[in-house]
Order: sequence, then C-alpha cells, then structure tokens
Amino acid sequence: MQNQEANTQRCSRCGDCCRNGGPALHDEDLPLIQDGTIPLTSIVTLRPGERAYDQPAQKIMPLDSEILKIKGRDGKWTCIFYSPEGHACGVYNTRPIECKVLFCRDIEPLANMYNKGRLTRADLLPEGHPLLELIAEHDEKCGPMRMEELGMAARQGDAEAGKALQEMVIFDMEIRRLVPEKAGMPPEMTDFLFGRPLRVLLRAMNINTYEVGGSIRFGFQA
Repeated sequence: MQNQEANTQRCSRCGDCCRNGGPALHDEDLPLIQDGTIPLTSIVTLRPGERAYDQPAQKIMPLDSEILKIKGRDGKWTCIFYSPEGHACGVYNTRPIECKVLFCRDIEPLANMYNKGRLTRADLLPEGHPLLELIAEHDEKCGPMRMEELGMAARQGDAEAGKALQEMVIFDMEIRRLVPEKAGMPPEMTDFLFGRPLRVLLRAMNINTYEVGGSIRFGFQA
C-alpha cells in the first residue's frame, strides 16, 4: 500500500503540464537567460489585460500584470522545449523554477509562488536601453484591454472603433517589421519585446484580420 501511495505522488513525466503551456519566468530563472539556456527568442511577453491560461486556476483569465513565458510550438501552447515525439524536455536538468515545483496532483506549491518574483522585460533589458522607450510606446498605443474594447465595439458596427482598431493593428505590424530590420535582430525577438501580435489576440476574439490593398480589413465570426 505504501508503494502504491508513493507512486501517486511522483511525477510520471506524462507531458500534460508541458502541453498546457510553458512556464512563466521568475527571478530564480534569470541565470538561465543570462547563460543562454533560455534565449530571448524563446520568450513571449503576456501583457496586462491580455487573456491567458492560469495554471493554478486552470482557466483562461485576464492578466493583472506582465508575465514572461516560454513560447509554445506548432501554433499551440505546448512548451517549445518539450518534444511530443520523444516525451522529453530539452532543458530538463536546467528547467525553470515553475517546472520544478509544478505537480499536477498537487498544485499548491506552484500556486504559492506563482505571482511572486516574476521577471519582466525591464529586468532583462539594461536601464536606458533604447528599446524600452519603444516598448512603452507600443504598450500605450496597443494595449490589450483597449484592443478588446475596440474589437467588441467594431463587431457591433461602430465605424469609429473599427477605424481605431485598424490603426492599432497597422502600428503593431509596422513596429514588428521595422525594429528587427533597423536593429539587426531576429524577427522572433518581437514576441519578447512587444508581446503576442494583435492579430493573434484578435483571433481569440473570433476577429480575423486580412491585408487588402495595403490596408487592413476585419472578418467577424460568430
């Protein structure tokens, strides 16, 4: 009986947690970023007001603060370091702190540290870095909460909201195109710098965006 009980308290490494999304990053994970184990190109920023899956609550909720998270793969949230084919983690021996404490049969340890010591973009970019000013401008002009408000109004036929949303999406697209080009950095860095593209966030609202004649059009799904 003791052995059977012990077996229920050990991680079987089934990969379910990894498929539900990569970990958020905390102060303890800073050395992994500094030594290149987790490159910035593998990180996506989730911004305040954005809807995201909350591991302890096990549901999608709007965020009240910024989160740096390991990217997903194949267009899903499956952690980029997890191999579904081999059922293995590519950084298991140097995995982030959330991965070390998460156990699907007892999420209390994760819940206790989930909101504590989270890393932000400002923690990873040196003070005075020129991109910090661009990040602040993008956050002001392309905030997720404002995007959601405009999207809901545009769906109801508000032409002014639709125009404002169109300008917001165009700005978001342009900054993602220009920054890698001017700064000579990989395009994958923009997910860290500016978070998920607005086109992706709008898709979650059943609003598709299309480039037509050098402009943007929206398609509203039921």
